[in-house]
Amino acid sequence: MTQLANRRLAAGVVAATLVAVLGCGRGGPKRLPEAGFQVAFGPHSVASEMASGKTVAADITVKNASPVTWPSKPDSKNRYNVNLSYHWLDKKGKMVVFDGLRTPLPRDLKPGESVDLKTAIQAPEKPGRYTLELTMVQEQSAWFPEKDGAKLVLPVTVIEGGESNAEAGDAAAVDAAAGATTREKGAQHAEKPGTPREETKVAAKPSLETSGVAGTAAKVEKPVRSVNEGSGSWSVQVASYADRKIADGLAKKLTTKGYDAYVTSVKIKRKEWHRVRVGHLKSRGEAESLRDTLRSTEKLERSIVAAR
Repeated sequence: MTQLANRRLAAGVVAATLVAVLGCGRGGPKRLPEAGFQVAFGPHSVASEMASGKTVAADITVKNASPVTWPSKPDSKNRYNVNLSYHWLDKKGKMVVFDGLRTPLPRDLKPGESVDLKTAIQAPEKPGRYTLELTMVQEQSAWFPEKDGAKLVLPVTVIEGGESNAEAGDAAAVDAAAGATTREKGAQHAEKPGTPREETKVAAKPSLETSGVAGTAAKVEKPVRSVNEGSGSWSVQVASYADRKIADGLAKKLTTKGYDAYVTSVKIKRKEWHRVRVGHLKSRGEAESLRDTLRSTEKLERSIVAAR
């Protein structure tokens, strides 16, 4: 009887081991327990001003403050991976964007570990004052605040026009973040199965070389101007550079073709960017027409309408 009991005990241990191995291996990640939704947010570079409909990059430090490991990969049914995401609320507290872009973890995050994430955030289409709520979500399980997890709550002003200060000259950072960021459409509380990932990309910077016949534009009196002159409140921004000489070079090329081109500078995070803009226009419609001309005739594909 003792030998039989020992055999049964050994068989039970083996079976339990197999269940544990298969559960973690083949089955993949599981729903986090209630204690698994604790998160702490560290330093971030989220802009307080964004352009409507545009995607901007931000650095955010996230710490797993729970006693369990957060899975970075989904299971076989595309569930239970943990991502960084966000909600947008209007000034009255009404939810206007529930499922924000997703930023995946680069690896499974163990208890107490922190990771610096390069995320992409898309602003609402309508200008106004908003509240941005950044937090974590376990796909097809729950948003962390639903389980008493923390969230980063930030006031953001969304402006109309081509870009905000946070975007100027930072296309490379946005592109890098967007390359690692996905949008997974789903119902509230992350209950529906995820959909194929969709990347948000930003076009490459325009070349300094322009070609074709110049479109109609106002005459200028100076080759390159360093300040906005004129009474119009609309312009078209064609590029933004950290190097002033490159910005002046592009402005000069456009000026010689008859465009009302000039350079205006702005400091972002202690770094100076030099924007090349064209026109002092009285209406958005005029600016959009000029933008289309610059894109088609001068091949400046990143030209955007900007409110001066």
